[in-house]
Amino acid sequence: MEKWSGKPVSFADSTITGGFWKTEQDLCRKVTVNAVYDRFEETGRFEALKMQWKKGMPNQPHIFWESDVTKWIEGAAYFLKKERDPELEAKIDELVGRMERTQDTNGYLNAYFTVVEPKARFTRRTDHELYCAGHLIEGAIAYKEATGKDNMLRVAMKYADLIDRVFRVEHSAAFDTPGHEEIELALMKLYHYTGEERYFKLAEYFINTRGTSDRDETYSFTDQEHMQSHLPVREQVTAEGHSVRALYLYSGMADLALETKEEKLTEICRTLFENITEKRMYITGGVGSTCRGESFTFDYDFPEYTAYNETCASIALALFCRRLWLIEADGRYADTAERALYNTVLSGISLSGDSFFYENPLAVDPRRNAFNDSRPEGLKEHLPILERVKVFGCSCCPPNLVRTIGSIGDYLYSTAGNTIFAQCYMDADTTLHLNGKTITLQERTEYPCDGKISWTLKSEGNFTFAVRIPG
Repeated sequence: MEKWSGKPVSFADSTITGGFWKTEQDLCRKVTVNAVYDRFEETGRFEALKMQWKKGMPNQPHIFWESDVTKWIEGAAYFLKKERDPELEAKIDELVGRMERTQDTNGYLNAYFTVVEPKARFTRRTDHELYCAGHLIEGAIAYKEATGKDNMLRVAMKYADLIDRVFRVEHSAAFDTPGHEEIELALMKLYHYTGEERYFKLAEYFINTRGTSDRDETYSFTDQEHMQSHLPVREQVTAEGHSVRALYLYSGMADLALETKEEKLTEICRTLFENITEKRMYITGGVGSTCRGESFTFDYDFPEYTAYNETCASIALALFCRRLWLIEADGRYADTAERALYNTVLSGISLSGDSFFYENPLAVDPRRNAFNDSRPEGLKEHLPILERVKVFGCSCCPPNLVRTIGSIGDYLYSTAGNTIFAQCYMDADTTLHLNGKTITLQERTEYPCDGKISWTLKSEGNFTFAVRIPG
């Protein structure tokens, strides 16, 4: 495969027909989608979109609640893409309607900064406005793809246009780059979906400006490494700081490298991948070994009981891998995505489908937790909870699991030139188009419970089929 020539094969082109992932998808659709919706309804996340909160009322909107809502919409939309459901669609339409009614005339949309601190918009880099905007964009594209309805996409584009003007054109915000990365990869997705070059330019601006601005503050209790702003991105050779932020940034960098065919940025992405997988990743595919800033630490630091391994971090690692295998044909990327998905991603959700782990340690011991709880406050260490819970104050992981499981078919195949690459293995039927040829692939397997995988291939012409031998 020629470098930078890879193209994704969307989950929309495949139907998971049986086996391990069919069971997971059925559980997620029947239980998890509704469970997450109900918890977000109870905690006021959806109500916040009405922008009617007043001081003294319960459930004050939080700075990142929009991201919880739009990630849930994105995940639900992936299931709607496969099977329309009027009841589920109506729930999303109501939420989108609230966005339409409360979006500022200039495009701004964030409940916290509308009803709690309206004068603080785009003044604090640490407060997730651009992160929320990124998830709004991704959710909007997914919902348009699933239903054909463009209301949410119009909202997202209007907000993206405001961000482009404020940050790239006018430089009128109080900071220059996102505190919590995510909008970079969302803007690349919006660019490819709409063809509007300004979204590419904004993504490129955020990535290239990172680590170069003296206006980009960090939290008072941490450092620039926490937000990956300690160096320009092309000088970063080790994974540093908050692991989810880092891997969303690296995903955006890989998107940019694929688009521009830049060798230096490609080399940096490869170097970061190798640093993570060879020196800073648990055997489970978990990353971020400390609760202190949910961060990468240093090479070969792998505590068991205090391992953090946030669910979202392993999801972000899989997203990074999925982009790297489009840049170059190397089985390491699918090996790593697979390791993360089967272990630290899925350990984040219960077998019942309605409760979750935020962090995923390698070991827990009730006696250790009991001893820790008996100590004076100043002697306690951070230890993981022993049971999964229904919702968190920071509930980013549950809707992230919904969108990952709903779109798991994205990990099946990629193409480059006249070659189809089998990446991760699932029982599925796929129809794709390659150089004007229609190709159908029937993959049958009980993987990962059984290593046997078989394909039935039908094509209008010849092509190369490349099969990964799992590491």
